[in-house]
Amino acid sequence: MNALYRAMEEELALLREKGRYRFLRDLETPQGVEIVVDGKRYLNFSSNDYLGLASSGFLTGAAGELAKRWGVGAGASRLICGNMEVHRELEVEMARFKGTEECLVFSTGYMANLGIVSTLGTPETTVFSDELNHASIIDGCRMSRAKVLVYRHRDVDHLEDLLKKDENPRKVIITDGVFSMDGDIAPLPELCELKEKYGAFLVVDDAHATGVIGTGGRGTASHFGVTERVDIHMGTFSKALGTCGAYICTSRLVRDYFVNRCRPFIFNTGLPPLIAALTLVSLRHLMKHPDLPSRLREKVHLFSSVMGEEGYPLSSETPILPVIVGGDRETVAVSRRLMEEGFFVYGVRPPTVPEGTGRLRVTVTAAHEEEQIISCARTIARVMRSVRETT
Repeated sequence: MNALYRAMEEELALLREKGRYRFLRDLETPQGVEIVVDGKRYLNFSSNDYLGLASSGFLTGAAGELAKRWGVGAGASRLICGNMEVHRELEVEMARFKGTEECLVFSTGYMANLGIVSTLGTPETTVFSDELNHASIIDGCRMSRAKVLVYRHRDVDHLEDLLKKDENPRKVIITDGVFSMDGDIAPLPELCELKEKYGAFLVVDDAHATGVIGTGGRGTASHFGVTERVDIHMGTFSKALGTCGAYICTSRLVRDYFVNRCRPFIFNTGLPPLIAALTLVSLRHLMKHPDLPSRLREKVHLFSSVMGEEGYPLSSETPILPVIVGGDRETVAVSRRLMEEGFFVYGVRPPTVPEGTGRLRVTVTAAHEEEQIISCARTIARVMRSVRETT
């Protein structure tokens, strides 16, 4: 066995010892409130399918005809021959939804964030990034040629101190809109003020905000009424909209610049046209039913209320509801016990979250029934108490 194989074995053994070893589970059903894993049925409280659209009848029913119309694969990058009318139709509709001049669609959210930061990043640029931003933003920072300064989570005073001291002429502030592990919301009005005060460029990742907060689910900037003050609104179709892919909504100038300069867009095969067409169906469904996000918030409030009654107070405006467990082994134990009780609630551990903050990342969707939500909350509280008594 060569040195690299030995290093892999040793690293995996260490992960097992720490309780951080990961493995894949195969779902035997479509994504939904109820899933089957290894022949057992679970109530699913770990999905980002916030509006319950991923397996909805209006999407699955449309798939066959749309596949006949557009095929499945794009066949090439969009700058060669992988750009179809349906891509442009989706971009026009998405820009209208977000209230921007233009939109550019990417194959995944990860690629979009890599593209944003690496394209904007130059040796004359400083990127100011929230410490709890998504891994795709962090990796984009690593790929870029920019100077990167990380500010404390949601700490606008710390951010301003960094902005004051930085001498680079180009400044980019980038933040998650809704943070993926805590479910809290970026202080966008204050970030807009700093952006304008220091002549910065502001990017907001709305992956977990699209379809969730703001008027009709239009996202974080809509939630605060600052849409026109944000330079790039990035988001994904793979969560509340139930498909896959991503977008950046922005000005005509920025879109044109990215078409010409963004390597993760230029050299990547286009979003499958079937997915673009289905995303358009999903987006139009959301626009016709603007009450869907408010119905989702009612379900979120119900879960939080029951957890509070059980002695685990939670406060969130979003469907991401972290229940902090602490240690890695305890987090795994609670998650495993919940599976034994018929609830699929994933236990998240470092490095995804900071040391000592292992948690159940509970997600409530608009498709959950009230009885399911109440049962899940009470079971979590009971299992948490039981595991703590035995550790």
